[in-house]
Amino acid sequence: MRLSLALLLLVLPACPGPAVPDAGAEGDAGAAAADAGIDAGVTVEPACLPALVVDADKADAGRQFLFQGQVGGQMVPRLAFDNLWRVWTNVPPADAPAAIRERYGFAPALSANDGLPMGFRADGANVRVDCLVCHAGEVAGQTVVGAGNNRVDLELFIDDLKSLARLVGFPAPNPPALRTGARGVNDIIGMTMQLALRQGPAPGPVNTEVGFQDAPAWWTLADKTRIYTDGSGPQTAHRTMMATQLAFGATQQDLERLEPEYVALREYLLTLKAPAWPFAVPEPAAVARGRVVFRERCTSCHRDDRCDRAETTLVARETVGTDAERSAKYGPNEVALISSSWFGQGESYRSTGSYSAPSLRGVWASAPYLHNASVPTLEGVLDSSKRPRFFRVMGTRRDDYDPVGVGLNVEVLPAAPVNPPRAERSWVYDTTRPGLGNQGHLFGDALTPAERKDVLAFLKTQ
Repeated sequence: MRLSLALLLLVLPACPGPAVPDAGAEGDAGAAAADAGIDAGVTVEPACLPALVVDADKADAGRQFLFQGQVGGQMVPRLAFDNLWRVWTNVPPADAPAAIRERYGFAPALSANDGLPMGFRADGANVRVDCLVCHAGEVAGQTVVGAGNNRVDLELFIDDLKSLARLVGFPAPNPPALRTGARGVNDIIGMTMQLALRQGPAPGPVNTEVGFQDAPAWWTLADKTRIYTDGSGPQTAHRTMMATQLAFGATQQDLERLEPEYVALREYLLTLKAPAWPFAVPEPAAVARGRVVFRERCTSCHRDDRCDRAETTLVARETVGTDAERSAKYGPNEVALISSSWFGQGESYRSTGSYSAPSLRGVWASAPYLHNASVPTLEGVLDSSKRPRFFRVMGTRRDDYDPVGVGLNVEVLPAAPVNPPRAERSWVYDTTRPGLGNQGHLFGDALTPAERKDVLAFLKTQ
């Protein structure tokens, strides 16, 4: 569940209102030294936490498990997967694997992978689906492990599998309803609530439609102390990360047996690094000026760039003003349901009523932005007047990155299409829909155009 940019620049002089570090985090471990000559005049040094110590052997085992082990559940027969095209056409595509990737937004695999896209693997006569279907995406034309897949439509994929099952008679998959609000934007927590209700009774009424969010960048896991868009989970948790595999054929018994491998997988995720900016190197003087603005205006909420790691800051949804649905609907009953299950045992889950201010490491590669991916570029995050109300994501084209605005090239639309074909629907982002609003986070509006440009230059280097 990539935690895309929920917060970025903060109004003068710092993040307003109840933006506070997580009270249950590890505490201050001292301050890192400032970069000499670049941030002259900035006298407040950051409160940093020590970098996590990673077990190299365990991380290597976790990497092998992710790419070679039985991470996911057995989803469908391989023959069915290869013939998904029969749902939408009677004419065999010239390149069926490419057609399947394009329709559902799957990323190309980094290896031959038996002709399957990223996130799928052959297992005898079946296809197994794993975390990388959502947590590996194309960034500026390259598949990047740990980048949220901003093109995937899992709801369409499941719908087509069910249609094919009716056509040819194989057992249809039966996952809980997974709502896709737009490409890469799912109600993954709502799906988790449905899975939890299958495991046992709830302590009270539980929301099974919790709100849309995109998948977080895995390389920020080591930077923070709380996880998930609302900061509801501790960074140490791994079982709730495992739970989504229940939707794709794994059983709780499977996951309990594989728990040591998932612990090792988490260790591997702590080693991931953000990809480097692949376009023209930003002007050093602009980067230096942007660093000053960032450190003066942003770091009361966001991790200071001088820190390897910092406490996660939670900002009340009323303060940040972004779409409230995701935070508002994950309340005490939802937390109690998870905490009472095997997946939540021993961890400090809580309802926060807030959104977490993410680390901005590699933020350029995590477009689109805000927790629900409603803003295509960082330029729009910093200037709310540049946020389109309706826009179409540019499919799987390899020229879809905007290095000036820092984010996705999109087609701005005057209105949402009326009754588009099912496969076209999720390519259009409609910010008027509940849970998909692009309002709030207006802190960057207080900056001058020159300051915004400099901050963008700086963020390209993170």
